[in-house]
Amino acid sequence: MELPRRMTLFPPRTRRKNKHLYIKSGRSHDIQREVDAIFFVRRHTAIPVPTVVESHIQGSRGWFTMHAIEGEPLSTAWDSMGEDAKTTAQNEIRDYIRQLRALQAPNPGYIGSCMGGEVLDHRLNNGMPCGPFGSVSEFNDFLVAPILRCPKPELATLYRQKLSNDYKITFSHADLSDENILVEPASGHVTGIIDWEMAGWRPAFWEYTKSLFGDRLSLRWKCVMDHVLEPYPTELQVEDILQQF
Repeated sequence: MELPRRMTLFPPRTRRKNKHLYIKSGRSHDIQREVDAIFFVRRHTAIPVPTVVESHIQGSRGWFTMHAIEGEPLSTAWDSMGEDAKTTAQNEIRDYIRQLRALQAPNPGYIGSCMGGEVLDHRLNNGMPCGPFGSVSEFNDFLVAPILRCPKPELATLYRQKLSNDYKITFSHADLSDENILVEPASGHVTGIIDWEMAGWRPAFWEYTKSLFGDRLSLRWKCVMDHVLEPYPTELQVEDILQQF
């Protein structure tokens, strides 16, 4: 059975526990990575992230509780927002992403989770952990490797040549969408950025191309991303092709 491109075998589940708390459960490594990332981002930036109340890992499963964040997903708020509010939201998102990208990786060339472990990304390896990788070159080789199993493996070389080995490695949310950015619609102020289980160290282009992964590639959302991130049009074109393999 072929999985849809954004499906993972065991996606995390979030539900409201009461008026003030949410509980998120899933695979233990997903949960641990998200809790680690939330604490890391809270410690090193001013980004409004969830406040973790407690977490628990038992075998292959885990969960954590977090305080509810006031605000509405940008996906549902955008159409009702005025131009000033939209500008405010975009400027704040851009500033928060700059804060992430200013963080220093623990080791030169390292690509993986914030605490030194495997990469978790539903764009990679059918959503199962992979890596960590020791260099951008190694990561790029992994990206194009599925083409080697197709009827025209020579395409792997063609697309691999379009990806540089010299990208800066930056800290990335790696799952940005208008559904996990919360705003106050009237003012446009960002009240929270959620869903950090994919976060970690990635090549600089990844935040941009991943934010436009799959069914997120709408004109409206792309315009927002072009405003808040440096566009990588060549890499986006390559990713659109690689996602088919």
